[in-house]
Amino acid sequence: MMAEAAHLPKGVLLFSGGLDSSLACEALRRAGVDVVVLRYHSVFFPPRESVGYRPPCTVVTREISEDMVALVQDPQYGYGKNANPCLDCKQMMYGRAWDEAQRRGADFIATGEVLGQRPMSQNEGAFRRMERGARVEGLVVRPLSGKLLPPTIPEQQGLIRRDDLLDISGRSRKRQMELAARWGITDYPTPAGGCKLTDPQYAERVLRLRHMGLLTVKSARAARNGRFFPLGESCFVLVGRNHEDNQRLLADAPDDALVLELTGHPGPLACLVGEHCADELERARELVIRYSRFGGLPTGEVGAWSVAEAREAKAG
Repeated sequence: MMAEAAHLPKGVLLFSGGLDSSLACEALRRAGVDVVVLRYHSVFFPPRESVGYRPPCTVVTREISEDMVALVQDPQYGYGKNANPCLDCKQMMYGRAWDEAQRRGADFIATGEVLGQRPMSQNEGAFRRMERGARVEGLVVRPLSGKLLPPTIPEQQGLIRRDDLLDISGRSRKRQMELAARWGITDYPTPAGGCKLTDPQYAERVLRLRHMGLLTVKSARAARNGRFFPLGESCFVLVGRNHEDNQRLLADAPDDALVLELTGHPGPLACLVGEHCADELERARELVIRYSRFGGLPTGEVGAWSVAEAREAKAG
């Protein structure tokens, strides 16, 4: 009789498209793991394309904007430097990834995390805390730092060999860059530009919306654009900075917002979001004029339309 084929280990890898997750994917593949790449998309971090590394694996993208807004509203572990609930975010991602792993018959989940790279979320204590909170203790393989961490369940089961793991640590990316060159991974994105909640200006807007009770996926998306002006306890206005900003504002405006623009003159487009009174509408009109080239115009020159009307007019 022929011997039964050995079990091919299967893992679901949290994949951002950055250098670390690309290296983690390649390390797992070289260790004989059948990798499923899991990419998350949210209003706070659109997926980045890995230019130099196209994982030859099954790729799955999941939308988690609603989950992320809920975390920002009330983070269990608090915020990082700005509005980033890093521990809560990663804990949620672990749990979602394990759900995906169970649906696909995978043995474990994996990440591109590097021990000591980020003080809040990438240390051994944080790893244990997040795994425990997500009920995946011992099931998270970190190929880049695995030799520096306690053996995982997949290692204990013989699915992963410790010799196939790396011992990278700290904030320097020198070893990752050397490894990328050796493995032919090029043109990877820079570490910055991932999560918008780490951007101080945007984070301030998000926290203000949270304080006003207006933080939703739609308002968070709109607030990525323009100049931001809270007008009261229940509304805010966004004023475009240039033509491209005007276009993004209109594209991202919540359906129940009000679009303001000068009639007969070029100028900024504004988006008034939330419940507002006549005085707040008048202040929004004043802001449109203030940021136009026509400072002496009366506010009656600023028209107001529904989002649907404004989009139809622009399309025509």
